[in-house]
Order: sequence, then structure tokens, then C-alpha cells
Amino acid sequence: MNELWSGSAAAILPVADLARAVAFYRGIGFDVDESDAGAYAFVESGGTRFHLSESPGFDPFVNAGMVYLYVDDPDAVHAMLGIEDLRLDHAALVKRWRRGESLARIRPVRDEPWGTREFSFADPDNNLVRVGTRLVR
Repeated sequence: MNELWSGSAAAILPVADLARAVAFYRGIGFDVDESDAGAYAFVESGGTRFHLSESPGFDPFVNAGMVYLYVDDPDAVHAMLGIEDLRLDHAALVKRWRRGESLARIRPVRDEPWGTREFSFADPDNNLVRVGTRLVR
């Protein structure tokens, strides 16, 4: 292992409305540390840390981020989140965004052919967070 890369990492997720994003992540169990700059916040739970960056002109269908979180029990995390399972097509999501509504949604947990048990959720700004664990083969 290359020791130069042995530190920790944090995804920087773009958001249109920092207050809404902070409320969402706080609502799913993250602690929040808002910066003095007003357009940036840190959210953390356990060893998982994200930076939220308010981005003027942000387009959630062009600039959204993605991150994969490894956890021991994706089923337990899924059950804890309490995010609505919206089955919307792209056009319906665009309409929600134009009305100023959240794009948050979640997918069911399932075993994937590449050897993980995982699910994904999107935050209010369409950033995709995949949560899973490797299956023992």
C-alpha cells in the first residue's frame, strides 16, 4: 500500500440551497458544522464526512455529485433513513426542481451481480449516494 494515500477523504457535493441541504443531512443523522463563509458546510456521521458547497447556477441534472459509502449493514442504514421512494422519470424530476421541490429519493436494497449488497439515495440536489457492503463469496 502506498502510504502517501493513507489519509481520509471527503466528497464535496454541490448544492443549490445550503440551508435545505444542511437540514436534509441533519435529518438523516449527520452532525453539521457550518463555515463562517456562509456558502459551505461540513456534515459528518461516524467516519463519513461530506462538504456541502453552495454553487450559484447549479444544475442538478448536469453537475450533481456521486459518492459510494461502505457500511457494515446497508439494510439497517436504509431502514433508518426514512426517505420517500419516489419512482419518477427524468421529466417529472425536472418539474419538481423547477417548482423548487426536493429531488430526494431512495431505492431498495438489493444484491448486485458485481458482489455488493447496496442501495442508493439522492439528496435534495440530486447528488447520488450509494451505500453498500461487499458480499462474501
